[in-house]
Amino acid sequence: MKKSGIAIILFTQLVFSQQKQTENFQKIPEVFDSVENLYPFIKPSENIAYWKVFQNNNDPEKAVLYESQIPDPMTILEPIPEKGFFQKCLGENCFHYIIACKNDRSEYFTSEKDLRKFIGEIDNIAEAVLIANCYGFQVDINDLKGGSFKKDAESFYLNVFKQKKCSDVKESFSVTINRKSGKLDSESNGIYSEKKSCE
Repeated sequence: MKKSGIAIILFTQLVFSQQKQTENFQKIPEVFDSVENLYPFIKPSENIAYWKVFQNNNDPEKAVLYESQIPDPMTILEPIPEKGFFQKCLGENCFHYIIACKNDRSEYFTSEKDLRKFIGEIDNIAEAVLIANCYGFQVDINDLKGGSFKKDAESFYLNVFKQKKCSDVKESFSVTINRKSGKLDSESNGIYSEKKSCE
């Protein structure tokens, strides 16, 4: 009887903590589960005339992921760097990078740190998700525990997830991102999704 009583108390606490975790949070738009869809929402921190996001591909048409509005006829013809941000493999189409035109000169942004600098102050949820992506967090479009947010004048608050060694195990995190500095703090909420195939 005592064991069942303890189990009921633990279950009640778990349900309550999960409700509190997503209270007043709204779903992150489904399209934001892919970094390629976030780039158009970036408002660069510095006075940049023109910029492009690329993936490492030797075909110029396949390489461009996003291109900002061109104020004057302008092109960027620069070599592909050896590394970039969001590196997921070796070879083609494995990482992203930005080339920006600033003061009539090209400037590369090729790391997660560079991307955070390029974004600067966090203006919208898309930029907040990109910052979270820089630290390995992902968006779960099917569950608020891994794909929801709220905001106030100072910060964005996200519920996102990280995958364990088995890709079917998802651990929820509460992430706070300071809008002005971009500083990120996170706290684990525990595993919320685990499939039997991972045993």
